[in-house]
Amino acid sequence: MRDIRDELQERANWCQGQISAVCSHFDKMVQQLQSERDMRIADLKSALAIVERLMKFEDRLMGDVVPMATTSAPSLSLSDRIKAAG
Repeated sequence: MRDIRDELQERANWCQGQISAVCSHFDKMVQQLQSERDMRIADLKSALAIVERLMKFEDRLMGDVVPMATTSAPSLSLSDRIKAAG
């Protein structure tokens, strides 16, 4: 029977190299996904800030308006419509 320890060690080293390559690739993918997530969140936060400013503007604008008496449901302000849609 021949000694195959060297061949087994070579195979183990190759497997370890493959594991390291897969882990490295995975880490890069995670970083890319985190970067994409951060960009999307920043965009959404920016949009949210704009909507909040519009809602405040609408509240200030509509705060001085006396609602007209109607028989139908009262009209909603822009901020109420946005809140209802969300």
